[in-house]
Amino acid sequence: MKRYVLWAVLAGFLAVGPVGCGKKEIEELNTKVTQLQKDLADANAQLADKGKALEDAQAKASQLQATIATQAADLKKLKAERDKLKREVASLRKKRR
Repeated sequence: MKRYVLWAVLAGFLAVGPVGCGKKEIEELNTKVTQLQKDLADANAQLADKGKALEDAQAKASQLQATIATQAADLKKLKAERDKLKREVASLRKKRR
């Protein structure tokens, strides 16, 4: 939104400005517009880079979440098996006595 307002103001200066401006002032305004366009291109490039990094991080987080879910299921199975084996050991110890 800020960029839209900035471009609107610059467009207003360019539309109204040259009527009352000298050649030097017009060149200065053109220089400012050129610099702002470069800044905008840089900001867009940075935004694209950050978007890519965000997508990569989201993919990694999703993969890690799946890994956690799998390991939690495995842990639950192992605990159930451990408890079963403990009961068998206790049963065998009682039979020995």
